[in-house]
Amino acid sequence: MRPGRRSETYGLGGRTALNLTRTEFRLLVLFLRGPGRTFTRSQIIDAVYGYDFDGFDRAVDSHIYNLRRKLARDRNERDYIRTVYGEGYRFECD
Repeated sequence: MRPGRRSETYGLGGRTALNLTRTEFRLLVLFLRGPGRTFTRSQIIDAVYGYDFDGFDRAVDSHIYNLRRKLARDRNERDYIRTVYGEGYRFECD
């Protein structure tokens, strides 16, 4: 990501480019490093925003929603990010 840019375009294995914000990109990297693992909002905040995050944990939901929308639009409407009720979110690539 280049300094001063709010979003960047990334390719997925040479197929489709995604225009992601810095936060969406960090979120996707987190999920790709732990596929099948369930991440709580707190874990996501620590990994994506950092320990000094001074916002609401529901901000995670908005970024998850946007990332889901972008992934589905470019990957045949499949939802790779699952909500695990009472726990958090999980990335499933199978």
